[in-house]
Parts: sequence; C-alpha cells; structure tokens
Amino acid sequence: MHFLPSYSPELNRIELLWRQMKYEWLPFKRFTPDELENAIDEIGRGLAQNTR
Repeated sequence: MHFLPSYSPELNRIELLWRQMKYEWLPFKRFTPDELENAIDEIGRGLAQNTR
C-alpha cells in the first residue's frame, strides 16, 4: 500500500497541464470568464492538432 497525501498536485497530470497553461501559454492579463474560456479552448484546439 502506498501513502498519498490528501492533495498532491505534482501527482495529477491535469494540474501539471494547468500550471503550464497558466504560466507559459496564457498572456499575463486579466480575463473575463468568456475570454478565459475562449483562450483555454484555443489552447485545447492547438493540443488536439499536435496529437494528429
């Protein structure tokens, strides 16, 4: 049996992806909810194109 802490973002792949999106791929600015959703969608489309 392995012990895992209750919150361990370094072991969760989506947390690693979100950190990279937040600090490397998104511009450092204030977003409205709609702008943030559109920016994340655009990043997602770019990731989908790279997997083909």
